[in-house]
Amino acid sequence: MAQGGPSPLRRSRVPAGFEQSLSGWEPKKLWLQRPDGSFEESAWADGFDSRADGRSLVAMDLDGDGDQELLMLNRASPRLQLFVNEGPVGRAMELRLKATGGDPEASTATVRVRTKAGTRAFPVMLARGYASAVDPVVHVGLGEEASAEVEVTWRKGVTESFGPLQSGRRWTLAEGGESASVPFAPKVPRSSPPKLPLRLEQVGGVVDGRPAAVQLFASWCKPCRKEVPILEALAKAGQWQVRGLGAHPEEKVQAEAGKLGISYPVASLSPEVADPLSPNDELALPTVLLYDAQGRLVRVVRGGEYLEAVLAEFEPPALVSDDDE
Repeated sequence: MAQGGPSPLRRSRVPAGFEQSLSGWEPKKLWLQRPDGSFEESAWADGFDSRADGRSLVAMDLDGDGDQELLMLNRASPRLQLFVNEGPVGRAMELRLKATGGDPEASTATVRVRTKAGTRAFPVMLARGYASAVDPVVHVGLGEEASAEVEVTWRKGVTESFGPLQSGRRWTLAEGGESASVPFAPKVPRSSPPKLPLRLEQVGGVVDGRPAAVQLFASWCKPCRKEVPILEALAKAGQWQVRGLGAHPEEKVQAEAGKLGISYPVASLSPEVADPLSPNDELALPTVLLYDAQGRLVRVVRGGEYLEAVLAEFEPPALVSDDDE
């Protein structure tokens, strides 16, 4: 935890920096498209699960480096939130249309982009979502493709082909067939975000051939109390290693754990573990980290009501990889 910075361990009924919510501080959702075309929910992993009351959201390449950031306007504090794209990205191109008559920004025109994976269609829009005006450009992710065939159907119904266009560039496509481009700006190195505790040793455990459940708790956390009997039974059965990390100083953590009826080993929750698990600098409790028999993090369980169901999915033998034996 940085000196002088916000503490992810503080107790607060209202998330720090937030005014009263009209929607129960529901976390935002974000979906990541897999290579096979299916999607997985990734808001928590990508740091987008803000609990602010969002009203408008704009996706736009604000720094010009070829990937899009998300800018969210909220009803109350924090009024604006910027989510910067820090993950690995593939190739992309940006297309801006220029019509010769009528609407110069060519709204309602349709852009079709063809690659080996197939053809995708993108409408040119001046507004998208709830009360969100957007820059009328078409951002196209291309994966590993170095170029793509592009054609435009203009508002008048005329379709023009612009041939193969190179990725990594901002293209201006003019009605009549002319095109020009400039390269994306170089990516600016940024400081690395805190890393998740991917190994059991990072949370004070020892790999002993059993899967492990590590509970992040606080004595004032009522849902944490509901988890304790489940974890106590798991520890007594002996097939799992169970530990607790309390959001309390080292000299008080044992006594605070006793208030919840915890008898499995506990230690104080360190900033190194808490920080990467604290989106918006607020640690959500309860949280349980599940590690496989080789000490690798396999699941982060948020919310006590899900713990028993999740544990049922992870029978100890299923957590052992044949490739690692």
